[in-house]
Amino acid sequence: MKSFRGKLLLAKPELLDSHFFRAVILVLEHSNEGAIGVVLNRQSDLYSADILPKWDQSLDRFSLLHWGGPVQEESLLALGLQNESPRDISSEGIGRIQVINLNPELLDMHSIVEARLYSGYAGWSAGQLNAEISAGGWIVADVADTDPFCENPTDLWATVLGRQNGFLSKLSQYPDDPRMN
Repeated sequence: MKSFRGKLLLAKPELLDSHFFRAVILVLEHSNEGAIGVVLNRQSDLYSADILPKWDQSLDRFSLLHWGGPVQEESLLALGLQNESPRDISSEGIGRIQVINLNPELLDMHSIVEARLYSGYAGWSAGQLNAEISAGGWIVADVADTDPFCENPTDLWATVLGRQNGFLSKLSQYPDDPRMN
């Protein structure tokens, strides 16, 4: 099995499912048991600190909560951008991107320069993600450390496609409804 941990999944333009239309998903874990990812480009209209009061101490206290996916939407997950790459090779993160432990009373944000809070996640059962990718359901791309923390998340799908080679870069200009083109 090929693992896609640390990769971005971009919904193909033809994917019209409202949960994943033009979604950009960072795959956080992928093993023989399944996969977990977080949708990076969906903001809610709720402030993060209103949902998780201790988030008020974080760098991202004035930002909006992001929708991480349709699974367990009542759960929270936070990503942080470390100020430098971890020296520990066994680090749980993806480059400078780390999952922030939300369990302590005070959040440890001393090495974090950007942070974002997500509600829910995207999940796949054993073999499901590989099957969907093999069937052409997702575009797989490399993640840039700053992708989860971009200023305009709604533009992320086009931004990531625009930095791809060849035909994939042209998809960044694909209209929402090609019949209206």
